[in-house]
Formats: sequence, C-alpha cells, structure tokens
Amino acid sequence: MFKKKKKIELNNDELRIMLYSLTDFRNALLQENKYPDAVNEVMAKLKNKMKADKYDLGIMINGLDKKRKTMIAENEDTSVIDDLLLKLIKIHEDM
Repeated sequence: MFKKKKKIELNNDELRIMLYSLTDFRNALLQENKYPDAVNEVMAKLKNKMKADKYDLGIMINGLDKKRKTMIAENEDTSVIDDLLLKLIKIHEDM
C-alpha cells in the first residue's frame, strides 16, 4: 500500500536550516556508530518543494529538535528553528 505524502514548501532560509540540521544529525548518528542511511535519503530528497511522508517528516523534526537543543545549550536564539519545527509538526499532524 502506498504511503500518504504531503507537499512541503520551504523557502531558501528554511531549506538551508534544514540541511544544516540534518547534517549535524547525520554526524551525531555516525559518532554514535548508528546508521545514517535514513537521514541521507531525506537529505537527497530535500528541495524547495517536496513531497514527504510521515517517516521523512519525523526525521526532519528529529534533526531540527537536536539542533534546537544544541542551540539552547549554547544560549543562541532558536526562534527560526522553532517556527520551522511548528510548521513541520502541523503538517505531520494533518497527515
């Protein structure tokens, strides 16, 4: 059976943030000797307008959450990440 996919539109800033977050998430998985294959697949699919299923969205949300926690630990502003996280969580809930 086919998975339900939802169209996600990201502007250039959101796309850049997502790529950095997923890269950090991938590197953290590698340091923990875990397979980053799922993150690699999502990074390959990432573009301004993409269709993603719940699994892809979950990976993106986890990557952003990990980046957000790192930024909080370093006392950096997380408002941009928070907005993007809320946008993706809303899409995830609507699926």
